[in-house]
Parts: sequence; C-alpha cells; structure tokens
Amino acid sequence: MKIERIELYYVKIPLSGDRPGFFDDRVVFEPNWIPGYHQIDLRLYLLRLVTDAGIDGVAAIPAMGRERESLGALLGAYLLGLNPLDMRLVNQRIEEFSILGMRNGWIDAAFWDLVGKIRREPLWKVLGGEGGFAVPYASLGSNHDHDPRLVAELVTERRNEGFAGVKIRVKSDELARMVDVVAAAREAAGDSMELMVDANLGWPTELVEKSPRWDEDFAARFAEAITPYRPSWLEEPLHRADHEGLARLRARSKIPIAGGEVTPSWREFRSMLDAGSLDIYQPDAVLAGGTYAGGVSVVRWLVREIRRRNAARGPETRPLRYSPHTWTNGLGFAVNLHLFGLLPQAERGLLELPHDLHWQMPQWARFLRNGFARDAEGRIRIPDEPGLGVEIDWEVIARFGKRIDVVTKASLAAWTVLDHGWREAVYLRNKKREVEDRSALAEFELPEPPF
Repeated sequence: MKIERIELYYVKIPLSGDRPGFFDDRVVFEPNWIPGYHQIDLRLYLLRLVTDAGIDGVAAIPAMGRERESLGALLGAYLLGLNPLDMRLVNQRIEEFSILGMRNGWIDAAFWDLVGKIRREPLWKVLGGEGGFAVPYASLGSNHDHDPRLVAELVTERRNEGFAGVKIRVKSDELARMVDVVAAAREAAGDSMELMVDANLGWPTELVEKSPRWDEDFAARFAEAITPYRPSWLEEPLHRADHEGLARLRARSKIPIAGGEVTPSWREFRSMLDAGSLDIYQPDAVLAGGTYAGGVSVVRWLVREIRRRNAARGPETRPLRYSPHTWTNGLGFAVNLHLFGLLPQAERGLLELPHDLHWQMPQWARFLRNGFARDAEGRIRIPDEPGLGVEIDWEVIARFGKRIDVVTKASLAAWTVLDHGWREAVYLRNKKREVEDRSALAEFELPEPPF
C-alpha cells in the first residue's frame, strides 16, 4: 500500500453561520492570544491523503491566510509513494520538509488516521491506550476585557451546563484588575467546579496590539494573589523558552504551573522536564512537533516519559501531569482526544473543550458530520471507530472551502520536468523508486525518539 494522491484545501467558515464576514452584523471572537484581533471565521488547511487501496487519512491546521498555497508540490515530492505504515520514514520526511519550509508536524495526524483505518483500530488503541471517556472543562478563549461581571456570567452558564471545570483568560500588566476577574470567576464557579487561569504569554503575539510581557517576579506576585481562589493551575505565565525562569516560578508558586502547547520537539520537552519547568504539560498534537517529527509521535513520547518520571520520583513529590491543549478545530480536537486516551482512567484530569461566546462546537467542528457530544454524565466518548473516528462533511468543505492542490504521480512528474528539466526529472524518479521499494517492505511499528 502507498500514498497515491494528495489533496489540500483552504477553508474559511464564518462564525456568524452562513453569512460572509464583511456584513456589519458579523459575529466577532477576540482571542486572548492575539490582543486586539477580531476573528470572524474558522480558517484551516485540510489535508487528505489517499492510498492506492482507496483509504484516506485527514488532518487540519489553523490558517491565518493563504500561506500554505504552495505546499502541495513539496508534499508530493516527499510523501507520494510512501507506505503509510512506515511511520519511521514518515517522521523522517516531516523533519526533512519542515527544515526546508514552515513547520508541518500536523501532517502526521493524517498518516495516523490512515494507520488506524488500515489496522481497523481507533488511534488510541494503535498507540497502546485505554480509550474510554474524557470529562471536559469549558475553556473560554477571550479575556472579555477583564470584565468581572461578564466573566462571572459566562462561568455561571458553564456551571449550569454541567461542566466540571472552566478556564478563564487574563492578559494585562495590571495585577489587581486580573485578580478581580479570578475572584469573580471563583465566586461564580462555587466550590465544586475546577478553575484554571491562562495568561497566554508563552508565545506573545503583537499582530494588532502590544502584548504584556510578565517577568518572573510579576508572575510570582500574581500567582500568590490568586492562590486564595484555588485555581488548579496558572498557564503560560512566562515565555515558553524560559525553561529556567519557569522552574524558579514553579518553586515559588503554590499553584501548579502549566504550558507547552506549541513546544516544537521532544528534545525541548526533555529540556523542560530536566529543568523542572512545569507541573502540567499541555502539548497540542496539531501544533507541537513540526521541526523534528509529527505531533502525535512527540506527544506519545511525552506521555510515556511523564509516567516514567512520576514512577521514579515516588508519591511524596508533586506529580507531573499531561493535559492536552485542544484549541484548534474539530480534527485537532479529535487527535488530542485520542491522545488523552493514552492515560489510564485513574490518571486523567479534565480535558479542554473550547466553549466561549461565538466559539463553540457548532463553529469549530462544523465541517465534521459527527461531533463530540457530552453524555448525561458530562463525558465525551473517545471514538472507537478506526483512525480518528470522525467523518468530514465534504458539503461544508465545498461550500466554504477551495481545493487548492491535487498532487498525483503524473502531476508531480510534469511539475518536476518543468522545474528541473527532463534529464534531472528521470534521475529523481529513479532514485525515488528505490526509496519507495524499501518503504513498501516496512511493517507498522511505533516510532521512538530520536525520530
């Protein structure tokens, strides 16, 4: 079996329903991680890999604009002809074309979807997990201008909807203003609901407005000030690369420190673990990886490493935890839901579920036919169907998206002749056949670092 066809789609679904974003009554979402930015639609790149047996695998990543329009030919050169079960070579290819271009670790999810479908197993089972159920917490994405009244109203709504926890956002250099929001959120949540606080300062973005940047002392003062309100963690209070600063803050704070959603490699996660940077590690398999390997492989390694280190440390120390970031789109949520299923049920906390004004499952999962409904106990079932266990609604993709590339062996050959000339194209074809022949003999095996 081999990859025979690659399709790439650019999709832009308005948050307002069926109306394009240029109407005056558009729905606006203000993400905490890009201060001042008005998001009016769900944008993503959707990748579809099709094998010569007609089995397909899908993956998606958030988009800002049309920055990946030229990606198809590059993917074709590296991925066409690959045996999808040869995940070691897949990880190697992702490393190779990520070095040459933008980070593309998200692409490995399409291969894992294929592996599960070929083996007729859900991804969590392919990776050696337990599956079962996840209990979600509602994750607000905006700081809502640090309005205590509005944040309290939203927390109350989430409590009434039966969520076991809620995460609020802060991003300011005015400590008292943020503490007031946390206090209001705790009062609205009551004693039985978990409360998490996210500053989104791990990767400050100043596309529209200047972003606050906390130093270690300010972060420590904020952590101390909100300690009476019993947050389960403080997320991304310092830049993600400040491993030592995060470790010092963690030692000073009574509140667990969380982060790591866009950490690019297993090597950097190992550095953070060695430094003692975090209590809760939150990789997103769509956003993590990309420089050295795909995100699924990186996160699987991290989960195993956290469990190994906890066993070596003993029960007397504060245990490390894995709690994935899931704020991307419906396919990204599905990938991270399966990875959450790697944990034994007894070791699972709550799982992030994006759920704010104008950014809820009907928006971020609209292009899927099957969503992630909570049952009567507030749980989400981790899919038992093969692969990711989700189905793309191609009618929605056709309505709001555009297929920007189709790559087959014939189209890639034509492009190579035009770009390199006939003689070089023949040489490259023959060399590629050698690699394909070796890959065709590979059987599925879970990759381990170094990838």
